[in-house]
Amino acid sequence: MPRLDHVHVHAVDGPRMVAFLEAVLDAREGFRPPFEFPGHWVYVDGVPAIHISLAEEELPRGVINHAAFGIDDFEATRQRIEAAGHNYRITGIPGTKIGQFFVDGPDGLLLEVQFHREIPA
Repeated sequence: MPRLDHVHVHAVDGPRMVAFLEAVLDAREGFRPPFEFPGHWVYVDGVPAIHISLAEEELPRGVINHAAFGIDDFEATRQRIEAAGHNYRITGIPGTKIGQFFVDGPDGLLLEVQFHREIPA
């Protein structure tokens, strides 16, 4: 069965994007092969799930509107997002027990972070 391998985003400020992803997802920047162009790889649960290439100027949200990841600890994630000062909203998928943070990141990135909620809204 196919599975998500990674999401690739463009960023004007690579370190700023890495810091955002680390704060929201508790991810870590890691090894990136020596490509002939600059960039970053960010690891989620030990997997290089987010590839970042550098852009000359901020781009609007495009064909990929957002990337989504699942988490186990709602409160720890909420505290990380708030401590880092990122704008977010909490929603849910109707008729399910899936809640969602939608977090505004650098360079127009919208990050969805899913969590399990007890009572569907």
